[in-house]
Amino acid sequence: MKIRVWIQSPDNVSFNEDDIIEVPDNISDDDLEETARKTAFEHIDWGYERVDSDENS
Repeated sequence: MKIRVWIQSPDNVSFNEDDIIEVPDNISDDDLEETARKTAFEHIDWGYERVDSDENS
C-alpha cells in the first residue's frame, strides 16, 4: 500500500513537504507511525547546542 507522509512547520507556513512511500499491506499501526516519522525526518535538519546558563536570562 502507498501512504502520503506530509511535513509542515508551525513556525514557517511556507514549509510544506510530502512524500509518498510504499509499505507492506499488513503493517501495524505502530510500525506505520515509525516509518512515517523516519520519512518525515529525512526532509528536515535539526540539532542542538549547549548554551551558557546566563544566555537565557
